[in-house]
Amino acid sequence: MKNLVMCLLIASTSISFAADATDINANWTCTTNASSSDSDKAIDDKMANSQDSVIKSFTFAAQNCRDCTKITCEIKK
Repeated sequence: MKNLVMCLLIASTSISFAADATDINANWTCTTNASSSDSDKAIDDKMANSQDSVIKSFTFAAQNCRDCTKITCEIKK
């Protein structure tokens, strides 16, 4: 009986703290740590201010990576 109560307590705690599902289809922005020259500024600004699906945002960042070593994606609400 004690084990059953513990299992129910753990299960109910896990369920009550479950996170909402993350929407991968909208509101994502991906940026890079690439160095920027004046000619790259427009692309960097577009990358930082565009919101799209995570796939499209990551692809755009990867295509404009230049000398980057990191791509960071985050969801904007």
